[in-house]
Amino acid sequence: MRKQYVGMVAGIFLAAGWAAGQTNTAGSASAPIVVTATRVEVPAAVVGSSVTVVDAEQLQARQSVSILDALRGVPGVDLTQSGGRGSIGAGYIRGSQSEQVLVLVDGVELNDPVKPGRGVDLSTIPVENIERIEVLRGPQSTLYGADAIGGVVNIITRKGQGPVSGGAKVEGGSFHTWNESLEVRGGDRRGHFAVGASRQDSEGISSASEKSGNTEKDGYDSTELSGRFGWTPSTEFDAEGLVRWTRSNSDYDGFLDGRPVDSDDHAESDRLLVGGNGRMNLLDGRWKQRLGGAIVDHQRDDFSSLGASSFDSQLRKVDWQNDLRIGEVNLLTAGLEYEEEAAESVYEAAGYIDRFDRHIARNKAAYVQDHFTAGPVSAVAGVRVDDHSAFGSEATWRVAPVYAVPGTGTRIKGSCGTGFKAPSLFQLYSAYGSPDLDPEASLGWDAGVEQDLMEGRITAGATFFRNKFKDMIDYDFALSRYANVGEAEAQGMEVFVAARPVDDLTLRASYTYTETENKETGTVLERRPRNKASLDATYAFTAKARGTASLLYTGDRKDIDYAAYETLTLDSYVLAGLRAEYDVRENLTVFGRVENLFDEEYEEVFGYGTPGRAAYGGVKMTF
Repeated sequence: MRKQYVGMVAGIFLAAGWAAGQTNTAGSASAPIVVTATRVEVPAAVVGSSVTVVDAEQLQARQSVSILDALRGVPGVDLTQSGGRGSIGAGYIRGSQSEQVLVLVDGVELNDPVKPGRGVDLSTIPVENIERIEVLRGPQSTLYGADAIGGVVNIITRKGQGPVSGGAKVEGGSFHTWNESLEVRGGDRRGHFAVGASRQDSEGISSASEKSGNTEKDGYDSTELSGRFGWTPSTEFDAEGLVRWTRSNSDYDGFLDGRPVDSDDHAESDRLLVGGNGRMNLLDGRWKQRLGGAIVDHQRDDFSSLGASSFDSQLRKVDWQNDLRIGEVNLLTAGLEYEEEAAESVYEAAGYIDRFDRHIARNKAAYVQDHFTAGPVSAVAGVRVDDHSAFGSEATWRVAPVYAVPGTGTRIKGSCGTGFKAPSLFQLYSAYGSPDLDPEASLGWDAGVEQDLMEGRITAGATFFRNKFKDMIDYDFALSRYANVGEAEAQGMEVFVAARPVDDLTLRASYTYTETENKETGTVLERRPRNKASLDATYAFTAKARGTASLLYTGDRKDIDYAAYETLTLDSYVLAGLRAEYDVRENLTVFGRVENLFDEEYEEVFGYGTPGRAAYGGVKMTF
């Protein structure tokens, strides 16, 4: 049966490629605007870096519930989840570690300083009130500092505009799951607002794999409140504020002899994000200044049969960005940043208490970037210097040129740059850490070509990439502490086709090939499949009815059996899904979806369960 699934994927890719090859006209009718690649809004066509935009239309068509759902199928991105909804979700970009990916909401960092590797749990970020998600691949430390070795995921929320409007949604389905959301927004030339609330509840599945005899369900619930506000007193000045509060409760399974087993463990998490900025236009708009700041608090409490543990962290950041237009071809972006993070934790297990006292790290940075655009040529070059309180100064750089071949719709593009990741507070100062750790570093490059066809109705592209990671930090069991344990390399290719051959049909297909190697051991890196492919096809049957079919193929990949301390291979799998919606009235829509249509049995992390076939349906109303 799996061979039939793979044959279906291959056939659809061949069909998409055939459709793309039927035309050779040039010129994209329209290009999306991206901000993450340069920290300035520019058309994607003049960006040399590899960036993918998941817009609100795609989120709606796929009926995504979390950011983890939304990123499945993005080229170069591999995702894992340790169980059902609400279980820990991790993202790997081009072979990097999940902790080497920086996650932002409207430019505010979500990476948690109290986590051992300073990572982000993608499963707990809902997609309500989101305008688009920009995924920037490759080292990005020049603009974003530490944690951006693998890339950046920037979640951009919806901005209120026009008369007051809003929407409400309710859905329910398998595993006693309920999702509800409400949002209201509006704006004019003097200001804007967008507020929202969402709730998720699910009885869930067993986090520990059911095929190992685990049957106790691990439930999950989450509540999020969000607001984005803006004030524009004049054409020369505006200010904006952002607040997001998330509380989640999740059951999880413990370990016995190195493997997950049923237990009554439970975690409660709170995250509060508050940010704001002011922008000023000078010299008739040729010099734009932005002064911003953010405070993010993370708190997590774990309750298990072995004891109660708590984890707390805070992140404070101020940044001053200047965009100066020099002549007609140069846009100079320069800025200063100051960041302070603090973390502390208490871990209890069967009477043993490990206390990580509060520690603080500070980082100061300065960066400058020039974006040169003249006719068909566009290029970015930048450099950054970070001064970290624990390990001193670190310099990074990046260049990213693109050449649009006149009259052909062809863009030749590439990028090359360095990245670094500072050791986390836990890795530096806990009982398992070392203040002598060096920061992780990377050198990465990519080169590719994109082709527009049918006046932009079809876009196809291929990119080759190679990344080298140095001084990787991992737990050394022989030393019983974190250490710089080695080097790794990742290389491969990303291919995509996005097509709208007719107004009613949208096709998106991608394939990623990734080779990884731990240079110290000669083995591949865990949980990164060599082959991954995806396809989405959305069709409007009538003016009121739309449907989406999707396929996601993930090849076999290595993982670790911690009970035996040996490497094993997880089987490949194909997930199929169907989604549909129907406009009952102008402001009332019913929708439904089936996930894992063929009830595939698979594992993303060894020993952890995954949902079988599941169905959901609901209604949404706009006003």
